[in-house]
Amino acid sequence: MRAIEAVASRVSGFVAMIGGIIIVLMMTLVSLDVAMKYILHKPITGTLEITSAYFMVALVWLPLGAVTRDHEHLEVELFTQHLAPRNLAWFKLFGCVLGAVYAGIMSFQGFEEAIHQTEIGEVWETATFDIPVYGARWFMPIGTLLAAIYLVLYALDNLSFIFTGKRIVPDHSQHSSVEAALAEAEKATALGKDGNLTVGRGGGSAD
Repeated sequence: MRAIEAVASRVSGFVAMIGGIIIVLMMTLVSLDVAMKYILHKPITGTLEITSAYFMVALVWLPLGAVTRDHEHLEVELFTQHLAPRNLAWFKLFGCVLGAVYAGIMSFQGFEEAIHQTEIGEVWETATFDIPVYGARWFMPIGTLLAAIYLVLYALDNLSFIFTGKRIVPDHSQHSSVEAALAEAEKATALGKDGNLTVGRGGGSAD
């Protein structure tokens, strides 16, 4: 299970990195288009179409796997924040299963549409030329597929926790990282009280 999660994590991180690169490309293209429009009176043809068809679509869908991996979706905890961990795991299991089914359906239909549009060579017309946009059709099914994979993994993880009390998938959330850092700080403080380690503003020193 951890091997599968490790592969999914690397793929999701790589796809999200592509989304980050696209942000830079979009900023550069739009800035150049504005500069050339007002300075040289010659805007870059197709900027609006490329931004709408490729850049914005990629920014929405490509990071979806990494967002799901890191538990960065919005959560409303009004009715669940005081539940015991195992009771909360039941709710998370239900949400993961429902989300995995929904994301799986979206991914399947998205791949069908992407294949169809690629076969016919979908294009958008501009004033001077046609822009092929069938490549952007692949962003949605890829993003939702990665999200579905992680939702299935987390569903199994919650199921394992409910019945065995053990987690089988690493927690990549920022909240988990903060908790780990606080735990290390508490451990260092405890060692300092025992005389093994002294931690001050200027750093640490061992006896």
